Amino acid sequence: MTAMKTKASNQALASYAATDRLRDGREVLIRAIRPDDKQALQEAMHRLSAESSYFRFFQAKHNLSPEELIYFTELDFRDHVGLVAILDEDGIAVMVGVARYIVSEHVLAPVAELAFAVDDTHHELGIATTLFTHLIKLARAAGLSGFKACVLAKNRKMLEVFSHCDLPHESSRVDGVVELRLSLLAVADPA
Repeated sequence: MTAMKTKASNQALASYAATDRLRDGREVLIRAIRPDDKQALQEAMHRLSAESSYFRFFQAKHNLSPEELIYFTELDFRDHVGLVAILDEDGIAVMVGVARYIVSEHVLAPVAELAFAVDDTHHELGIATTLFTHLIKLARAAGLSGFKACVLAKNRKMLEVFSHCDLPHESSRVDGVVELRLSLLAVADPA
């Protein structure tokens, strides 16, 4: 792909926006994370419970440093793609979920690592599943061959999202962490 086409496709990813429906019928905006989302991302971090924070970062974390805010919001949309879920809460746009992939393997076909966080008051609405569906679409368009994820074995909700995603996957468990590899190249056979 030429540099011009790559830049155009990166710009398309950086301006990605779509609406979807959650389990409760509400409309959610799924869009690319932007540099001006720093404050909203920090506020979303403050709404994570200790458990949700631990599940996302493998440590208790409720504040992002200025450097982390730059890292998480100023993306190249080539090797680092991030989406946010925005809900209208009484007329205020609230960031309720974040998902991203970071390309970590470039050999032959690129593979990206996944990460998700959904604030606790919005669990069980299908936000992580919705974000994941959009990440799959973007990753396939970018030519990725698969995803990998490390999930704490106690994080049953995230493991459930992956188990119901209809992507062929393999998993292994090491020291309380489930390591998943999901293929974007084929659709799983229905069980």
